[in-house]
Amino acid sequence: MSTSKELISSVTHLHSSSIGEALTKGDLKYLMENIWVVRFLLILLGYSTVILPCVILVRFIRKKFLPRPDYRGDNLFWKTLRFFAIGQPEYSLSVVNEANKKNEFKEEKEIKNKRRKFIDDCLILLFYSLGIQSNFVIMGFIQEKIMTQGYSVIGKEGIVEKFGDAQFLVLCNRIVALFFCCTILLSTRKRQPPHVPPFYYHSYISLSNTLSSWCQYEALKFVSFPTQTVCKASKVIPTMIMGRLLRKEKYSKEDYAMAFCLAFGAAIFFLSQNKTTATTSLTEHTTTISGIILMAGYLGFDAYTLNKQKQLFDTRPKLSKYQMMLGVNLFSAILCTVSLLEQSTLFSSIEFMLSHHTFARDTFLLSLSGSIGQIFIYMTIERFGPIVFAVIMTIRQIISIVLSSLYFNHGLSIIGLVGLAIAFGSILLSTYRRYFADEKKKKQIEK
Repeated sequence: MSTSKELISSVTHLHSSSIGEALTKGDLKYLMENIWVVRFLLILLGYSTVILPCVILVRFIRKKFLPRPDYRGDNLFWKTLRFFAIGQPEYSLSVVNEANKKNEFKEEKEIKNKRRKFIDDCLILLFYSLGIQSNFVIMGFIQEKIMTQGYSVIGKEGIVEKFGDAQFLVLCNRIVALFFCCTILLSTRKRQPPHVPPFYYHSYISLSNTLSSWCQYEALKFVSFPTQTVCKASKVIPTMIMGRLLRKEKYSKEDYAMAFCLAFGAAIFFLSQNKTTATTSLTEHTTTISGIILMAGYLGFDAYTLNKQKQLFDTRPKLSKYQMMLGVNLFSAILCTVSLLEQSTLFSSIEFMLSHHTFARDTFLLSLSGSIGQIFIYMTIERFGPIVFAVIMTIRQIISIVLSSLYFNHGLSIIGLVGLAIAFGSILLSTYRRYFADEKKKKQIEK
């Protein structure tokens, strides 16, 4: 026992001394490879080169325009700056009175058409879910092909090289999505609602989405398989908590209970179907404090992203999904470009694209699939909210495991079936409460 303690203390001493030497020598590369906090701070430092100028610009514009509400700019330049920092609040006033008049008739109409609404919502949600699922499958296939298989060099037969910069693929995805939504916005500009909130609000979604993805991938180095599983299964709960904090959305105790049952059932199912993987992962990774912090960051940033999108969709007049796509992808493209420039990998990635067969085609197909997937995601959040989307993502993981088990003849364990029953039972009960419980209560009151 004493020898093991001495061994642990000696290893800890060596590790701390190596970090101390790295700090003394200023070895930034060592710190980036071994300390995630340093990597995170450097990422924030890089993004701050974009964020800080935007903050200064927004404050300057608001000081110029807010004291004069009627002043909307003398030329296109100032009108654009006003749109960026203040938005178009004058359009929100015109819809308030109309909304108040319609609210009186809305409740009666919803109660009468409850059953019809249930059928319509089921069909629409099924369509959205299939769209999200199919695009994730296509994206996963193409991305794995790009990152694992080599591409032959143009003009040099027999030379095959691999591409390894995933962030450049994200940038291409954003650029194609920008072109996609700009084309739609231009062709339907007369039918698009005015963009009431400040345009820079989309930067919040872009930044939180980027940090969420980073925390997710970084956390895999520091957490065990059970921790990953529980976190993936319980995305609904932090989404509800963030909805309460950010959008002041009220959830009943029954809603929280059903969310917990969904997370509990899904976690049981995932763990039961991956016992071998779990054992292997536990030998390689144990959950550390760093892992818990990173997973909390992943869940928190992801929940913020979904609820912030819903908050913007709830503005009046309502934002369209293509306006949302434009704002989020524009800021994401800027952040990715700045990051690639700071890492000196942007031009080398472009050179790789131009000098290798079929790489540009695969990148375009990946980006196009991602753009279509974004539309399905925004439509889901716009119509059904972030909670339903989080549930869809949990169901997506369950279905993929079930299909894999059926295809490879891996039987579903009894514990897994119990978890499956708990998860889907909570979803069905929640659906019943949403569409039919209120109608049943009303009939009882009328009797």
